Amino acid sequence: MNLKTNVLIIGAGHMGLALGSRLSALNIDYLILDKHEHVGDQWRKRYQGLTLFTPNKLNRLPGFYIPHSQGDYLTKDEFADYLSEFALINKLDIKTNCHVLKVTYDGMNKFSVFSEHGEIKAKQIVLATGAFNVPVKLFNGDTQFLQLGLEQLQRMDFKNQQILVVGDGASGRQIAKKLSDKNKVYLAQGKERNLFPEHILGIKTFSLLKWFGLLRLPKNCNIAQFLKNRDPFPDTNINNEALIALGVDLKPRVDSVNGAHVTFDNGEKLTPDIMINAIGYKDDFSFIHIPQLYKGNNEFDTSAAETLGVFKIGQPWQHNRASGLICGAEFEVERLLEKLNALK
Repeated sequence: MNLKTNVLIIGAGHMGLALGSRLSALNIDYLILDKHEHVGDQWRKRYQGLTLFTPNKLNRLPGFYIPHSQGDYLTKDEFADYLSEFALINKLDIKTNCHVLKVTYDGMNKFSVFSEHGEIKAKQIVLATGAFNVPVKLFNGDTQFLQLGLEQLQRMDFKNQQILVVGDGASGRQIAKKLSDKNKVYLAQGKERNLFPEHILGIKTFSLLKWFGLLRLPKNCNIAQFLKNRDPFPDTNINNEALIALGVDLKPRVDSVNGAHVTFDNGEKLTPDIMINAIGYKDDFSFIHIPQLYKGNNEFDTSAAETLGVFKIGQPWQHNRASGLICGAEFEVERLLEKLNALK
């Protein structure tokens, strides 16, 4: 596979697909690459029981219908099918099962993108790998107990196990809730969590945030900074009291892990059968072999990257609270198009 394109999009999540659709409508040459076998697999392969926490009306891709769900919120598989249908109906140019291994730059506004299937030349690169890129692992050594990451929980048919879930964000709490009916579950908590009511006056709170414009506030304004610092998520019956009622044993932050046991901040030790890492994700752009895009501490330099023609899209709080959400796709795509047009 040796191809050329104007805009190469890495990642066929909701942002990559929305951008591809818009570029197609503008007759701008593009290509989307995704490492998974099928569009939507990045959601299908996530943990069993995962649902989106935004209302269906906020999960509509630009120019497409509002997705529908069997329950109150879209399941991971329902949203995966929605993404797949969007790509099919819009006849997007996507190469799946295409893992990007390396990106280089020749100094003349041309990038070389290498995968197992060959090389692609591109004028501009868009990193649409999303907020759920590489799961963070708490301990990299061997242990007497089984260690699992979020990417390994597509099936959670555990029974009569002692399970420690490390990380009490929305994912950690959902997993603890899911597993508590057939297992003894411990949930290691870190910083104080701020959960907001799922509904206010009968209306889903996320819908109210959108209606009042809070999701689109520039990230540097005071109200947006307040929301970012509190990092609240909706309480879908996953607050501490609800989890305790289900038999979940709340523990303090994990202090250390060794081969034999886990030690908490209070000195208590536990040897679970299974430890699940739910402490979040991190970006990994190590496949981009362009030295000038990294600062002295090896941090990715977004400003330098855009000057060269490499852009990010769909990162949490990239411009506002909606940047990483589905409802922010249209705004993020239009904002990026202005930069892409300048470099055509």
